[in-house]
Amino acid sequence: MDKKERILWLDVLKALGIVFVVIGHIYRNNIAVNWIYSFHMPLFFFAGGWVYRKKGIAIDLAGRAKKIIIPYFSFGSIILIYWYFIERAYRDTSQTLGEAALGLLLGEYELLEFHSHLWFLPCFFVTAVLYNILVNIGGEKTAYIASAVMAVVHIFVPVTALPWGIDRAFGYIVYYALGHLFSEIKADKFITQRHIAVRLTAAIILTCGNFALAYYGMTDGAAWFVTAFVGIAGLLVLSILFEHIKALQYIGQISLVVLCIHGPIYRVLCKLASVLLNSSAEEVRKSFMPVIFVTIITVALCAAAYEILNRFAPWIIGAQKQKEKIVTN
Repeated sequence: MDKKERILWLDVLKALGIVFVVIGHIYRNNIAVNWIYSFHMPLFFFAGGWVYRKKGIAIDLAGRAKKIIIPYFSFGSIILIYWYFIERAYRDTSQTLGEAALGLLLGEYELLEFHSHLWFLPCFFVTAVLYNILVNIGGEKTAYIASAVMAVVHIFVPVTALPWGIDRAFGYIVYYALGHLFSEIKADKFITQRHIAVRLTAAIILTCGNFALAYYGMTDGAAWFVTAFVGIAGLLVLSILFEHIKALQYIGQISLVVLCIHGPIYRVLCKLASVLLNSSAEEVRKSFMPVIFVTIITVALCAAAYEILNRFAPWIIGAQKQKEKIVTN
């Protein structure tokens, strides 16, 4: 696949994923949050694996550093400054500036208290680079097998938290491998060839199945892999059904910026909503409609930030200047 090409349904898939991420961070409803958390982050590793193509180890490392690590440290540094001088006074935290800076350097979830959402970027970087190394060493079959073995290790061998999410990569790399495998067998073409009624029915069954599995607590150990994959499959089919919705395409394209900055934005919006509704911020976060409203405004403000950065400092978001081709099914 040419690096300039975009896959419309994949942008839609990332859009659905990032919207669920935002809702999951705002909403104080255990049933909804448990469901969202059962699939939302595995989905992004799956999407990353879908567009994976073998590259030389050094070339891959350099490219991913530009697209992932530079945005990680750029956004992380900006939010760290904001957190220290403004937000820290309003949040229940004992983390010092030095501890927060160390957390940013190590990229470890437990140490990223000032902005825990950033954990994904270093973990994704490690996962993608490691997968490419496996492919370079032993080929795709070796990478598939090694990823499955790492998933088994993740289930049965307790691993302490490690810098840059190395411990988490053991659990997520299997989704990256599945994304690559499904791309290689052209699963999207197979889905597209099915009648729309069949696709819609499959999407409903898979999504409801994922919800049921999450509702009944199938979100730990080996069960989590099944639950997450069912959820990803349902959203995959939905994304292909909705691939021509421009708004979703756009949100998918800016998902990195949404991931990096939505936290401070939604916290301010929840406080403003609580004032308007004469309620507490926690009560706002327990109510569905206010949560949806805050989510929409949060994504809109993230989009505005993306446009500004893309124009004046594209390097912060790993943006490329060349135009991108569009690929439809």
